Amino acid sequence: MPAPGGLSAAALADELRWTRRALVSLHAQEALAGTLLSEAPTGRTAAGTALAALAAARARGVPDDRLIAADPVILALTAPSLRERPRLPAPAADRPPAGLGTPSRPTPTGLGAAPHPTPPLHPTPPSPASLPPREALRLRIRWVQELQVRLIRDVARRAGADPGRIGLLRWPELVAALRGEGLPADLPLRAAPSATPPLPDAFRLADGGVVVAERTGARGDGMRGVSGGRAIGTVWDGSGTRPQDAVLVVRTLDPALAPLLPGLAGLVAQTGSPLSHLAVLAREFHLPTVVGAADAVRRFPAGTRLTVDGTAGDVRLGDGP
Repeated sequence: MPAPGGLSAAALADELRWTRRALVSLHAQEALAGTLLSEAPTGRTAAGTALAALAAARARGVPDDRLIAADPVILALTAPSLRERPRLPAPAADRPPAGLGTPSRPTPTGLGAAPHPTPPLHPTPPSPASLPPREALRLRIRWVQELQVRLIRDVARRAGADPGRIGLLRWPELVAALRGEGLPADLPLRAAPSATPPLPDAFRLADGGVVVAERTGARGDGMRGVSGGRAIGTVWDGSGTRPQDAVLVVRTLDPALAPLLPGLAGLVAQTGSPLSHLAVLAREFHLPTVVGAADAVRRFPAGTRLTVDGTAGDVRLGDGP
């Protein structure tokens, strides 16, 4: 399609209608794919492909403002936003580029053993066309979301309004604005939905839908490994200087953490599921990961030494036996 700025108001409205229909269809297909199709637990992810593409593009010298245009799969690492352009993870000069999901192997030293060939520093990333069906659908959803965001931004430009304000319009109001009927008089008074506090790790809904935290006093009883392997490293909370042997400790397996995974020694979360997007990505990168570690963020502060066993589903203070 032409750039949004080159579309007539009617064509812009038609494209927005298409994105609404496409997203409904794609989300439904993604949900069905998760229900009906079996995928390998270590299957490739859109985020893993995007990380490899990002490293390869930067190695070719592609400027950051051209990365997404050069390889749109990189959008899998970003969230849609009306207020700001997609923010890519900063290049990491102190660690190797994102891998392709192949585990590191020690060079064999036995008699007659041939060493594994050294992989290229910047391997060619795999094609998005080879993604499993559900991951391919997730990537397409992100692409349509980005198209929708760019169309809405152009609506805001034409109306002389802030894109965040335009995001508060109802669909009929948006169409009316494109027809030149102006913006609702109360638009400046409308409040954006407030951010809600994070849910407790364990909770129940009381009368009236009130969230009540559940405290069992258990320590690690719900821990389980979602990505095998064993690692020893230094706790990192995702901020400040990253240790060379970083074990990322977080509340939950938020998909936004995907850019942090390459180069980690391990991952520990208070909540999470083996079927979550980040758990699948951790398995793709062969990253030892444990979820269900109660109060992990408080119990394992940054700088603590930690042993993570993603196979046994265990987390212990210290360097382990």
